[in-house]
Amino acid sequence: MPGMFVKGIRVTRSVSRRSLLGASGLAAAAIAAPRLTSAQTPDASPTGPWTFTDDKGVTVTLDTMPTRIIADVNAAAPLWDFGIRPVGVFGWNATQNKDFGPAGGNIDPDQVEVVGYEPELFVYEKAAALNPDLIITVTWEPDNPAEYWSLDFDPDLIETARAAAPVIAISATGSADVNTERFAELAASLGANLESDEQIAAKERFETAKARLQGVASAKSDLVSLFAYLGDGAATWYIASPQDWADLSFYQSLGVTMVQPDVEKFAYWNEISTEEADMYPADIFFHSTRPGTTTEEALIADESFGSLPSIKAGQVAAWNQDFIMSYEGMAIATEGIAAAIEQATKVS
Repeated sequence: MPGMFVKGIRVTRSVSRRSLLGASGLAAAAIAAPRLTSAQTPDASPTGPWTFTDDKGVTVTLDTMPTRIIADVNAAAPLWDFGIRPVGVFGWNATQNKDFGPAGGNIDPDQVEVVGYEPELFVYEKAAALNPDLIITVTWEPDNPAEYWSLDFDPDLIETARAAAPVIAISATGSADVNTERFAELAASLGANLESDEQIAAKERFETAKARLQGVASAKSDLVSLFAYLGDGAATWYIASPQDWADLSFYQSLGVTMVQPDVEKFAYWNEISTEEADMYPADIFFHSTRPGTTTEEALIADESFGSLPSIKAGQVAAWNQDFIMSYEGMAIATEGIAAAIEQATKVS
């Protein structure tokens, strides 16, 4: 299927609503918060047995701690920040030329092999050649045993991946701060030192960013933020539903006032035409940084969008849909939201 994707949900270039929500469908019962229990604390010994229970409740046990890891880009980026270096990456955000976009964070393209990208998101022969011990991805539907991000494009693909190595998934739903701790837990089990000066500093930076955002959100609670995706040259505008996005839900918990489109929970978006652009007045326009989205300059020049108060006032800020669930990644994202609110005034 030629195409792209708009979130943890793939989308064909024609961007039908069904494809926007994913081929497997998103039912309310299918989305669940990560399972975070003390019973899941893994054995991080590099010499003894290694075990880890992922956010689907799947437990993988190996004779020794896995060292050769292949990961979807959205999982590889937070692991990289925690000090875990996958030998290979794959998935919707992988490319042949190793340009991983905002989803890739600090991944060094010279240190990884790409073993799958659109339209072949995971190529068994390339993956197997790296002799992987473990494959890691994220999940948007923790309770759905068939949904693995980048590995459910084809019903047989997850089994193809499992033929190369065991597969685990960390949740990308719920709240981003909780998911970040799950990635930290996984990284620690894989040998990461969360007590290093670097990790302590990154976590402190994240805590400082949270306090900063909470403070400015309280001081400017009258400012309304809108998060959206608009494809370059597209006639359809996607308004994010904060209740369904782990990062937006997290910011909302800190007091950020957001547009909440009138859609059912787990719809992720309200799809509207450009003629309806003024349906949701806002003071700050957070625009997706996903590759293929229109530019800020194009927004301002477009008569449908340039007249919106937030855009007309130049109160446009970046939103990384592929928020990186590490201390550093979430600190950067949270700082960006805080800075945009600090600089904004009431215009709607």
